[in-house]
Amino acid sequence: MLMQHNTIVEIKMKITIEQLHVLVSVNHSGSFSKTAELLGQTPSAISRKISQLEAQLNVSLFTRTTRRISLTDDGKRITEQAQHILAVLENMHDSAPNAQPQGKIKIDAPTPFIEHCIMPFIDEFMALYPKIDIELASFDRQIDLIEQQVDVAFRIGQLQDSSLHYRKIGRSPLRILASPEYLKQHGQPQHVDELTQHRCIGFSQPISLNQWPLKSARGNSFAIKPQLSMESGSLIRQAALNGLGIVCLADFMTASDIKNQALTPVLVDATLSQYQPINAVFYQPYQGSLKLKCFIDFIVEKLAASLY
Repeated sequence: MLMQHNTIVEIKMKITIEQLHVLVSVNHSGSFSKTAELLGQTPSAISRKISQLEAQLNVSLFTRTTRRISLTDDGKRITEQAQHILAVLENMHDSAPNAQPQGKIKIDAPTPFIEHCIMPFIDEFMALYPKIDIELASFDRQIDLIEQQVDVAFRIGQLQDSSLHYRKIGRSPLRILASPEYLKQHGQPQHVDELTQHRCIGFSQPISLNQWPLKSARGNSFAIKPQLSMESGSLIRQAALNGLGIVCLADFMTASDIKNQALTPVLVDATLSQYQPINAVFYQPYQGSLKLKCFIDFIVEKLAASLY
C-alpha cells in the first residue's frame, strides 16, 4: 500500500513517520513555533526536520515570509500523501486482531452542550471503553483544533470553517421560555409586541442570537433589546430559572426544565419552527481513528431521541 506513493518511495524509506507527522502538523498549525509547542520540541528542531525533509525530497515544501508560511504546490501534493500514509498506519493499528480503542480524546464544546449532552453519558462511555481517557474543554469560542490539541469539537449553529471535516449530530428547536414565577409576577405575553413590556434576556455576543423566531407584524423574526445580556447560554438558562426574565434557548439545554415545569414555553402560537444545527468537527476523517469513531457514534446514538 505504501509503495504506491512514488514521491516518498524514491528516497528508499529514509523518511521517518515522525517527519511526516511534523509536516502535517506544521501545515495545520501554520507555524513552526505552534508545532513545536504542540509536539514538545523547539522551533529550531521543527525547522531542521522540515529542512531535512526538503533535502531528501529535493523540493521546497513551504514558502516562508516574516509573518507566515504556506505550502508550495509540491508541498501540497506531498502533504496529502503524508496525511494518507499516517491515516493508513493508524487504521492498520486499529484493524489489528483484538484491537481495542485506546488513548486520550480531547473534546471541545460549548458549556451547555457539555453539561446536557455529554456529561450525562460520560460514565457509561468510559465503562464501555476503559482504555480511553477523556479531556473536556469549553473554550466557548471558535478555536484552532490543532493549536489547542482538540480531537473533536461540537459546534452549535452554522459551520464557518469550510476546511474542517464534520458529521451532522442533529438539530435542536428554539423556544421562547420563562419560569412560572416570572409569569406569575409579570403576566404571560399574549402577543409578540408585548415583549417590549417584559424583561428579555439575550446574548451580549453574537447579537444575531437576539433575533427570536417569532412571527409578528415586523416579519418572521423579532429583534429583542435585552435588558439583561450574557455571553453564555448556561448563564441565560440560569437567569430564566431564577425568574429574571424571558429567554430564547434551544431544547438541548432546556428540555428537562420544560419537562419538570421549571420553564414554561410562551408565545407558542407565534413561535416559528427554527432549529440550531449541531455538528461534530475534526481535521481528519474520524473513521480513521477507532477511539474517535467509537465516541462520536456513541454520542449520536445517545442524542438521537432528543434531536431532529
